[in-house]
Amino acid sequence: MRSSTVSPTRRSVLKGGAAAVTAAFAGPIAALAVRNAEAAAFDACAPGVASIQVASPYGPLAPVNDLTTGLPLIQLPPGFSYKSTGWTGDVMADGLATPSAHDGMGIVRAKRVGRSLEIVLVRNHERSTSTNAANIMGAGLNAVPKYDIGKTGTNYQIGGNCNLVWRDGNWIESYTSLGGLNRPCAGGATTWESWLSNEEIRSNNVSDTGKRHGYVFEVPADNGLSNAAPIVAMGRMSHEASALDPETGIWYLTEDQGNANTLYRFLPANADGGLNSLHAGGQLQGLKVTGVMNADLRFPMLCQEFSVEWVDIADPDLDGATLATANGNVSASGPYRQAYANGAAIFGANEGCWVANGIVYFTDKQVSTSPRRYGRIWALDIATNTLKAILVLDDITVGNSPDNLCVSPRGGVLFNEDGGSSGLNAAGQSVAVTAQRLMVLRPDGKSYVFAAHNFNFSAAQLSAAGKSGTLAGDRRNTEWAGSCFSPDGRVLFVNLYTPGITLAISGPWAKGHL
Repeated sequence: MRSSTVSPTRRSVLKGGAAAVTAAFAGPIAALAVRNAEAAAFDACAPGVASIQVASPYGPLAPVNDLTTGLPLIQLPPGFSYKSTGWTGDVMADGLATPSAHDGMGIVRAKRVGRSLEIVLVRNHERSTSTNAANIMGAGLNAVPKYDIGKTGTNYQIGGNCNLVWRDGNWIESYTSLGGLNRPCAGGATTWESWLSNEEIRSNNVSDTGKRHGYVFEVPADNGLSNAAPIVAMGRMSHEASALDPETGIWYLTEDQGNANTLYRFLPANADGGLNSLHAGGQLQGLKVTGVMNADLRFPMLCQEFSVEWVDIADPDLDGATLATANGNVSASGPYRQAYANGAAIFGANEGCWVANGIVYFTDKQVSTSPRRYGRIWALDIATNTLKAILVLDDITVGNSPDNLCVSPRGGVLFNEDGGSSGLNAAGQSVAVTAQRLMVLRPDGKSYVFAAHNFNFSAAQLSAAGKSGTLAGDRRNTEWAGSCFSPDGRVLFVNLYTPGITLAISGPWAKGHL
């Protein structure tokens, strides 16, 4: 039986929120999701040094034209199609220009509006500063809630969030929802119709406005209700993703601070959940391998398992500093300094995080040459506190630095590549990488390719399609981000970080693991 500190009231609220989203899609899909999710617990993972790639059950890739612009933005298997929206520079419903750097994204609302199904997503824009005072996510941001304007001269914090609306298979509108953040990278959806937007920066310095950065913020589905105050208790660090376990109300968080991070969890003090409830504080903790001080988990073997426990972090807002470790001096956040002192494990560069059916999936995309590694994916069983390496990459063709990841309603694990332009295959041969991909992880630890980046257009081609020529160029070797499925599993929403586009992909998902 899973241990929990969550009250019965809170449990019913959290599970009720998840059920409200699922209710609109009750029936065979829901049953299929449960069966496949249980089968995807990676118990079939075959022990070995590294993972291998297999043929995709969806079929070979080919360029597919966007149904919105007519341009072949990505490569997909037969039978799949997609619609784009939110191109960098597109004017939104509030009159502001869509910012660049499309990163983490999640669904915060799915409901019936009459006979229509409406989905609201929140998207992060990982921007930091600019010398253009009018560039705070576009002129007119004064009407949008924001945390900081940075320096009072010409240097402004310009990252933030936009909300998007999808209804009955079409993009309807988008609008700015929060500004004034510094490098909001990824985040995570709540069960009460909001999104946690996480800053990926460890800031000890106070800006001219008296504010630090490196926090988590909450963005609701409804326009104009964002809380521009940081959730300090969730830590000041180079945040990546956040993921909520609706069974316990516990949040799991990743930190992208090279060789100085662990997996974190946050136990909220507010037993009821709901908008702004996380501002009431709580306990931040770091992951520790049971019986081992500062276990080095950067280079696991495939299927290697560890028993883990959690250590408290007393001051989540402590400044970062240089930390002396067995691997040398590293730059560490305040939360990790405290976790490390209590024995927390060491990871390389943790990124994506997702909770599904009692399993916390998270990625470590750090690349190393000795041993040769191109990233890894971990699975933490919440009930047993058992951590397992379910993807270990020593071949860049099998996977190239897994970043964001998500789990489909059918239980399939999809990861987004954000890797280098060259590397070595299993035979040690040099391989040139021409395009980043969306990859599927099978329950046996093998992977296959689902989609590939294909953006390579001239200014004239973009202009003919009604888009800005300034986005021209070969962007195929840039990252995918923000993948998430609609609750019925029919649509995959995902971002092309560069040049900044959001896609909605649909097709014969049942042919494969997604």
